[in-house]
Amino acid sequence: MVHLATVALAVQAAATLQTSVQPDTTDPRLRHPGRVPPIVTAVRVDQAPSLDGRLDDAAWQGAPYASSFTQVQPEDGSPPTERTEVWIAYDGGALYVAARLYDGEPDRVVRRLARRDSHTSSDAFWVSIDSYHDHRTVFEFGTNASGVRSDEAIANDDSWGDRSWDPVWSVATGVDSLGWVVEMKIPFSQLRFSGDAEQIWGINFTRNVFRKNEFLQWSWVPNTEEGYASNFGHLVGIYGIPAPRRLELLPYTVATTDYYEGANSLDPFNDGSTSDAALGLDLKYGVTSNLTLDATINPDFGQVEADPAVVNLSAFETFFPERRPFFVEGANIFQFGAGSGGFTFGAPTLFYSRRIGHAPSIPVLDPDAVFVDYPDHTSIIGAAKLSGKTGGWSIGILDALTAPEQAKMQYDDGSRASQPVEPLANYAVLSLRRDLRGGLSGIGLLGTSVIRDLSDTIFTPLRSSAWSGGVDFFHRFGNNSFVINGSVSGSHIRGHQSAIALAQLSSARYYQRPDQDYVTLDTTRTSLTGFAGSMQAGKVAGNWLYATDFYAYSPGLEVNDAGFESVADRMFLGFRVNRRWTTPGKVFRRFSINSTFYNSWNWGGDMLGRGPYLGFDGQFRNFWSFGAGGSYDFRSLSDKATRGGPLMEDPSSWSTSAWLGTDSRKPISLFFNGWYSQSEAGGWSGGFGVELNFRPAGAMEFAVQPGWNRSKTIAQYVTQRQDGLAVDTYGGRYVFSELYQKGLDVTIRASLSVTSKLSVQLWAQPFASAGDYQRFKELAQPSSFDFLRYGVDDGSTIEFDSETEVYTVDPDGPGPAEPFSFGNPDFNVRSLRTNLVIRWEYMPGSTLFLVWNHNRSGFSSDPDLGSFAQFRNLWDDNQRNTFLIKINYWISL
Repeated sequence: MVHLATVALAVQAAATLQTSVQPDTTDPRLRHPGRVPPIVTAVRVDQAPSLDGRLDDAAWQGAPYASSFTQVQPEDGSPPTERTEVWIAYDGGALYVAARLYDGEPDRVVRRLARRDSHTSSDAFWVSIDSYHDHRTVFEFGTNASGVRSDEAIANDDSWGDRSWDPVWSVATGVDSLGWVVEMKIPFSQLRFSGDAEQIWGINFTRNVFRKNEFLQWSWVPNTEEGYASNFGHLVGIYGIPAPRRLELLPYTVATTDYYEGANSLDPFNDGSTSDAALGLDLKYGVTSNLTLDATINPDFGQVEADPAVVNLSAFETFFPERRPFFVEGANIFQFGAGSGGFTFGAPTLFYSRRIGHAPSIPVLDPDAVFVDYPDHTSIIGAAKLSGKTGGWSIGILDALTAPEQAKMQYDDGSRASQPVEPLANYAVLSLRRDLRGGLSGIGLLGTSVIRDLSDTIFTPLRSSAWSGGVDFFHRFGNNSFVINGSVSGSHIRGHQSAIALAQLSSARYYQRPDQDYVTLDTTRTSLTGFAGSMQAGKVAGNWLYATDFYAYSPGLEVNDAGFESVADRMFLGFRVNRRWTTPGKVFRRFSINSTFYNSWNWGGDMLGRGPYLGFDGQFRNFWSFGAGGSYDFRSLSDKATRGGPLMEDPSSWSTSAWLGTDSRKPISLFFNGWYSQSEAGGWSGGFGVELNFRPAGAMEFAVQPGWNRSKTIAQYVTQRQDGLAVDTYGGRYVFSELYQKGLDVTIRASLSVTSKLSVQLWAQPFASAGDYQRFKELAQPSSFDFLRYGVDDGSTIEFDSETEVYTVDPDGPGPAEPFSFGNPDFNVRSLRTNLVIRWEYMPGSTLFLVWNHNRSGFSSDPDLGSFAQFRNLWDDNQRNTFLIKINYWISL
């Protein structure tokens, strides 16, 4: 805590207009000997400064200012090449920030227009405020020389956070003969702070001199040290600001029209053209000065960018990042295992917000339905979250209610019916966190619940309730150079016997595996319970870094109702040692070597993975970046390859990868990456990617990112059949094949900023992937990589019917085993996904969206990718075009 008397003396001693206050040496942040946080004093004003990009207001005349910046890049710890001065003022409603950013060549200050929160590749200035003064939470406000705003909410002492947070604030910039100027107005209603009469906040200022690739910070520590908010200086001098009334309403209206090419004109649900309109409301209410309630009724996410296309041949779900604004904003509050400064590993993902509003769970079961109207997502009736700090605790509460969904059906005789496909459900999440020792240690708790209304028997396969929760902690010590993190968590699901049986049979655990004795498949169970634990300890600051990582997931762990979990039944132990050089030399500006060694087992002690990794990365003197690495995986076992069958050997393999990036400051920059791997069994995979970034003008940006990959898999899972004669493999035949796969995709992004508040953005992804399955076979012995090759070994035969595209296998020819059949697994998929968004912030906080979504796709069983020919064939596929207009209006009461 800073002594008020000391602060008063500092204000009087402003002969050089700089504060020279020494903070209380009992501040727990003073962990670096000889280093104390700097202080800047805010001045109260009766008349608010006007935001015009000029420093001629009375508020800035004779006021104390912050200076003495230090380089972070490219010469960490060196004096800046340009001077920076920052003033802070306030009145009863807002904080005002002014900055004079001197530049000896003002005509070379880089200015670019871009959409809010975009990386603008230009001169920039940021103010980072820890208004809770908990040394972990940051509200960041930035601008470039053209007045493009960026803002971010950051938690857990990390240096990155939530860019979807869009507070309502103002900025003006100007370029003159001395350099450039920033003036900001940040309403107190957009911050969160205690109700104390005297406010003392953490604060930092950062500047980027773009053409020099020079980053400067006011409160500097070496970039080899740990922490972000915990290294801030102090903002003092703020007294008597009332807790602002914070009621913000954001009503919206949206209209959507869809056009479907190839639709059946007789389809009563979709004859090729559909339209819809909706109303909704977002609300933000300041319960106290440091607690905020966010709520949404009938939310719309029509302007959200589409997920990229993927081909997933594994047994596991693909993870897609959250893009919906209501759930993205403040998501770090509900992060389990948050730890210290991003140093985390192994804690399960207890909350995955994309579970809320997911696609319906139950398919249409009536085969006689001719036309079906099936919802593509579950409607969210409403959602609310409460977040902030109270009584020394950080708190986050989220609750969402999703609607029951019905599929509509029509039959040949014109009659109609409906079938439930998703029940009414409630999702709840609670997060509590207590920071200790001034943010150097902490403990947190996260709990989730999902409750479904399963009164209709059609929902028997779903779980009636699911609960998960855990406690995590972190502790820094040794002058903040060492960290211990850990977590303990558990899960409990309940439901009908069939629902719990499905959980036991799922790819996360495979209780039915015949060659294990530590779990038992019980089809009479109506609940399942599991637990997890993780621990990390190591040195996280300095030039030498080292750590050990451990986690264990019990077989019964199941968090997928509210979270995301691919695999349970796992234990992992890893070690890592890194050496880095951050002082520029004759060749490199920075360089690091990274090494790890890991081991992985299941609960039965089977070795599932083991191997080392060695890599390096750095930056040359010309600002080109690079990296390369290689790994080796020793021969081990797989308990997932047979998808519920016995263990199978996983051959040893090695892999290598490398990347190179040119100077990103240039109008044209390139990034290259490539990889190759090979196994002892003869399988291999390789590919490369290129990213071209082009900025032809200050308001335009263009990026194209083509990628190509090719692989040969020796044992790709195809199917399985029960056969009591397959005694060597526990009465099951597990069918594999060689798979030759090729893929090609191009991601395109383009943006045009007409003004700092009006932008046009385009995202497009043509995608093609093909797979050719050859030389089918079955596993011959458990825990081996030996196969019986169909048509080659033991008199077996395999035939293919080109008309029905069905393979028929007789595993022993004239022997007693019954033949079986399976469909041709070859594939050739292609798609084009496009999203065009015009965004206009026509008033502060109020936005108009015009959106065009274009999608088309095709599929065939011809595995010949044909390179770019597949992209040409896209124009023969049926398309869907969606046109959307959405307008919202910000109301502050």
